Amino acid sequence: MVPNPAVGAGGSNGPAGTDTVLVGTFNTPGADTPVLANAGGLVRTTGWPQHTDSVAGGGPDAPSWLVRGRAGTVSQGRLYAALHLPEGEVAVLSPSIERASSLGDDVGWATSQRVPTGGANTCHADLSPSGTWLAAASYDSGTLTVAPVLEDGLLGQPVAVQAPPGSGPVASRQQSPHLHFVLFLDDDRLLVTDLGADRLLEYSVQDIVRNAAGAAPGNAAGVVESDCTPARTHLLPAGTGPRHLALLPPLPQAGIQGRHLAVVGELDSRLHVLDLDATAGGFHEVAIVPTHGQDQDPGSAQDNLPSHLVVSPDGALIYVANRGRDTIGVIRRAETPELIAEVPCGGDWPRHIALGHPGGAPTLLVALERADAVVGLPLDADGIPGDARTRVTVRRPGFILPGS
Repeated sequence: MVPNPAVGAGGSNGPAGTDTVLVGTFNTPGADTPVLANAGGLVRTTGWPQHTDSVAGGGPDAPSWLVRGRAGTVSQGRLYAALHLPEGEVAVLSPSIERASSLGDDVGWATSQRVPTGGANTCHADLSPSGTWLAAASYDSGTLTVAPVLEDGLLGQPVAVQAPPGSGPVASRQQSPHLHFVLFLDDDRLLVTDLGADRLLEYSVQDIVRNAAGAAPGNAAGVVESDCTPARTHLLPAGTGPRHLALLPPLPQAGIQGRHLAVVGELDSRLHVLDLDATAGGFHEVAIVPTHGQDQDPGSAQDNLPSHLVVSPDGALIYVANRGRDTIGVIRRAETPELIAEVPCGGDWPRHIALGHPGGAPTLLVALERADAVVGLPLDADGIPGDARTRVTVRRPGFILPGS
C-alpha cells in the first residue's frame, strides 16, 4: 500500500479515517519484533479496529516522533522522524512503492535522507506552518536544532544551539537542561520545553541562523553551531518538569477568548494553562489542574510521569497520558479547567496517545511502551474513553500516526 500524502495537514495528532496506523518504536537495532522480522523502528499496522495486525516493518532505528509534511508546501508527501539515538538525527521519509520480498510487503515509507542534529537522543520535531523549517529537540544534550526544508522536501544545513545553563529542584532529573518538545508559534517564533530547568525557551529561527552565519561546522557531524540566546524565557513553577505542549483554540462557549497553551508537567503531574499574550515577565499562567485523581498521599504524584497530551477536535477536552498510574486523564476546558475523568489506558506505560477514526469510530489510540502493544479506546458521546477493544502487538511502541 502506498501512503496517501494528502492525509492530514501537517499535524501528527489529528483524526484520520482509515484502518492503518504507523507506529514508531524504540527498537533494539538488529533485533526482531515479536511479530515482524525486521531491524527498523517503524511498524505499519492495519485492519483497525476489527482485524488489527502488524503487517510490515522497516525504516530507521528509534523514530521517537513523526511529523507529516504540511499540505500545500514543499514538505507535503514526506514524513520527518526524530531519531532517539545517542548521536541524534532527523530522517526524511518518502512514500515507498517497493516491496521487500523477504517480508512480502514493507512499511510503506523509505528513508531518503538522514541529517544529524548535533544533539543526543533527539526526541521531538516540528515543522513551521509554511513547511519551510524543521526544528528538533534533543533531550540528553539540551540541544535545539533547526534546518531549512528545501524545494524537494529534503533538509538543508542543520544549525544547533545549546540551551542556556539551568537546573531545577528534582535532583535526579533536573541537574541540567533537557529539551523535550518543540512548537512553532508562527514561521519564525518557536517554543521549546526545558524539562530540566522548568522553563519554556522562545527562539527566533532567523536569530539562530543569523548568529551562525559564516560559522564552520562545529563538530564532526557537520552541524553548524549558533550562540543564539532565547528571545524570551517563560518560567514555570519549580519542579514542574515541562514535557509536551498543545495549542488551545478559543472556546467562546466556555468563556475562553484568545489562544492558550497547555503544558504537561512530567514531574509535578499537573497541566499548566498559559495565556499566549506574552508580557515582560513571560506567559501568564491562568490555571493549573492535576492530570489524575488526588490520593490521600500528597506524594503520590512522584510515582506518576505524564507523557503526552492531545486536544479534542472541538477544543473542549484535553487528554493526558499518565505513566505509572497507567491511566488517561480527561480535562474539560473552562475558565477553571476541571479533571472530569480518569480511566485505565489498557496497559503499562502509555508513552504516546493520538486521536483517530479507525473504521469510522472516534478512538483514542495509546502506545503502551512497556506492554509491547498499541490499543484503541473507543470514545463515548461525551468524549470519555472506554475500555480497550483493539490491541496489536508492537515491541516498545513510542509514537502513533493514524492514517499512514
